[in-house]
This record gives sequence, structure tokens and C-alpha cells, in this order.
Amino acid sequence: MKRSLLLTAVMVLFTTALSAYNPPVNGENFKELSSARANSGSLSVCGGGLFYTNPSSTFVNPALTSNQQRIALNLGYTAMFSSNPSDSSKFGSAFQGAVLIPTKWTVVTILANGVFVPFESMNVNNTLNLKANFAKEITDKLSVGLGLYSGVFWGADNDWSLGVDLGFVYRVGDLGFIKDFRYGASVLNLGKNFSDTTSIPLRSGEELSAFPTLATFKLGVSGTLVSTEYFKLGLSLDLTTPCFQNFIADAGIECSIKDIVFINIGERLNLAEVASGVKNYIPSIGISCRFSFGFKNNSYMEKNGWSESELATAVSYKQIRGDINAVSAEFDLNLGAEDTTPPVITLWLDEEEDE
Repeated sequence: MKRSLLLTAVMVLFTTALSAYNPPVNGENFKELSSARANSGSLSVCGGGLFYTNPSSTFVNPALTSNQQRIALNLGYTAMFSSNPSDSSKFGSAFQGAVLIPTKWTVVTILANGVFVPFESMNVNNTLNLKANFAKEITDKLSVGLGLYSGVFWGADNDWSLGVDLGFVYRVGDLGFIKDFRYGASVLNLGKNFSDTTSIPLRSGEELSAFPTLATFKLGVSGTLVSTEYFKLGLSLDLTTPCFQNFIADAGIECSIKDIVFINIGERLNLAEVASGVKNYIPSIGISCRFSFGFKNNSYMEKNGWSESELATAVSYKQIRGDINAVSAEFDLNLGAEDTTPPVITLWLDEEEDE
């Protein structure tokens, strides 16, 4: 009897919380629209199936950039198209620019993006957002991060946001047949988010709730299942609960060919949107390519150790909902060569024995 009463009370509380949850369509993830990696489904709270991170990774976990050794420049753009007859405007866009700088104490990322969505069927309107992110390796396995964000909103009244993101990622290593197994978590949107707007909510006719949702919890695991000289395959799974008022699942598959060409396939299930008739079961897809190049006869680049650098390009396609599609492109310029050789430590005792 007590168990039944307790279960009934929990269900009532959950139903009440869910009824108060009413952001715009894609209101939880609108900032990610500017990133090709995010739209391909390769972003994960643990760095994706094959653990590649860039400034866009700070959208989901501020700890992910702690492994970066090189100054990086990032640019991204997304074009959105609507075929919904109720949308008076048929075209939207998003852009981003970022710089990542490793320092002695932390890895600093400054990212700015703009999202301009005029669709009545996905009414997140216009925002400019700025984020300062700080990531730090505590040990070889554990990294933590802190992100400070702010933003302005216009198009359906005006509003502003200001808050903090927190996160960690832990690299376990090999776990059975899984290589580089990782788990991590983040708590996003701890602050004042967009609420004083007249945007159209997910369930029209009801009061709009703040977006993105305060205290959005993300938990994820990922790892590499196949690892050879020519081919690698990894999987990632993220679970998200926006203040325990909704349930969002993200699954990603990432494979690489000779660590040059990467293919990402992602699938997202947002229970609140599905329950409201906003259905989308078509996976997103992305292709990226990474290659090294050199600056010849450039004394400035050689002086700074940038004579050999890396360029990563990515394109992706995502059906945001049945009548809204997005095509994205993203570029990362990593200055300098990555140091993959660990330091050699020689003990005095060894030198004495050699003599």
C-alpha cells in the first residue's frame, strides 16, 4: 500500500513538472545549430565515439577541451530551410567563431555564435551568444571544466541570459573489448535563461517556459569498438534530463578511414517533442576530413612552432523536424603539430650503472 502511494505521488509530481515544461521546438539545443559537428550527432558529453574535440564540444561539456595542446581557430555556418506552409519565412541561418588557447594552467576557449530562426514552427527567433570556457586535466584520466555564458534575444520581445556550465570526463582506458572507454557528465544552464519572450512554445496555447532549461543534466558513455591501422569504429550514448522535466537520448556512431576521413551518424529522441507531435526519426549525418600541411619559408610560423599545422573540415545534414532541414559546414585550424611522444625520464641511478 505504501509503495503504491509513493509511486502515485512520484507520478503526480513528474506529470506536474512535465506540464510546466514548454520551451520552443528545439529550444534545448538551439545554440548547437551553428556547429556541423553538433548537427551530425558527433558531439557527446564524452567526446564522441573516437574522442575528437574542438570548441564546439563545449556546448555539451566544458571539460572536453582539456586535452588540446595547440592554438585552434574555429568557424562554422548553418543554413536552414523550411517547407512548412505556416512559416512566412523559409530561410534561417546560424554562425559561430571561436579561438582555443592552451595555457600553463588551463585550456581557454572563447566562442561566439548567432542563431537566426524566423520559423513560426520552430520559434527560437534571434540570439547572439558568447561563452568563455576553462578546461583542466586533473590527472591523466580525469578532466573538469567550467563555462561562463551570456546571450541576448530578440524577435519576439527582448531578453538576456547569463549563467554557468559545469562538467567532467573520465577516461577509463580499455574495458574488455572496448578501447578508450569514457564516461562523463555535465550540468548546463545554471543561471538566468531566456524566459521573458513571446516565442511560440512546444505546446501552443500554454505558457512558455524558460529555454534552454535551468539545470540541464547530461550523462554519457562512449568508446572505440574496432581499432585497426586503416579503420576505427566508435559509439557514444548521451542521456539528458532538462531539470528532470523531459528525457532526451542521443546515440552516435563514428568511424574513421586511416584517421583522415571520418563519418558520423547521429540519432536524437526528445520525448516531449515526440509527445507533442514533433516527430523526426531520420538520422543526421556528417563527413569530416583532417589533414596536415606546412608553411614553407615563413620565419614567423617557424618561430612559433606552426610550420606544420592541421586543418579539419566538416559538413553535415540534419532534419531538425519533418519540414525543417539544416546543412552545416565547419572548419578547424590547429596551429602546430600535436605532441604524441611522452617525455623520457632518466633516473640518476640508471646513469651510474651505465658508467
